Amino acid sequence: MTGFMIRFYAKVLRVLVPVLFLSVPARTVLAADTLAKIKEKKELRVGLDPGFIPFEMKNPKGEMIGFDVDMINGFAESLGAKAVFVDTRWEGIIPALVAKKFDLIVSGMTITEERKKTLLFSDPYYRAGLLALVSAKRKDAIKSAKDLDSKDVTVVVKVGTTADQFAAKAFPKAVIRKLDSESDCANSVALGKVDAFIYDKPYLELFASKNKQKVFLLGDNLTTEDFGVAARKSDSALISAFNAYLGHWKKSGGYDRSLRIHFVDMPWASSMPLFK
Repeated sequence: MTGFMIRFYAKVLRVLVPVLFLSVPARTVLAADTLAKIKEKKELRVGLDPGFIPFEMKNPKGEMIGFDVDMINGFAESLGAKAVFVDTRWEGIIPALVAKKFDLIVSGMTITEERKKTLLFSDPYYRAGLLALVSAKRKDAIKSAKDLDSKDVTVVVKVGTTADQFAAKAFPKAVIRKLDSESDCANSVALGKVDAFIYDKPYLELFASKNKQKVFLLGDNLTTEDFGVAARKSDSALISAFNAYLGHWKKSGGYDRSLRIHFVDMPWASSMPLFK
């Protein structure tokens, strides 16, 4: 190769290499960066809204406990990091993730097509669905979901949830009230202030089991829903790492052990005001 040709190809490479580097999608670089930063800082920041029993809740000492908490503590450990839980109101939890206040949302969040426009979800880790919790005072009048669609019925929902969206469409004739917390919604039914509460099955089943004289559940699921861990769209590497951990956690038996602790044995129940 002549000296001229060598100089020519050298010039071409000086032009092409920077262009090729810039053509790598920014989200690929950012995805690697988030996971790398977590490992470097040894800290995984997680947004949740405690109160969704038994997935995430605070014990009397102010410590975060629950199924989701177990899962994320294990994931953080697999990354050589510690999980730091950021208590965040539900209606602001997605904007806070996008604003990088934390790395993941782990708060019993249902995977929906609408949320997928903003978030990147993990593989589903729990299958749930919506149920209706009904005041015992309305046992004779409300026997099925269709009885909720009446101008004489007041339905309460937690603001910003899939139940919030579902109730508005499914029960257009009913009076819909929106409250900020699960406990406020459930207790308003138990006290007879409203007729029904639409929410996720695990929470309502636990509440109903402890308040049998005051409330009852309508028999059939209103919907079927999957919970997932949510990240920013750019964080595919972080979600891939979680999916790998989730698969290992299930195979190792850790998933089933945590389910039994929080849904069956429930050692936390005696210290939680809602379930005393």
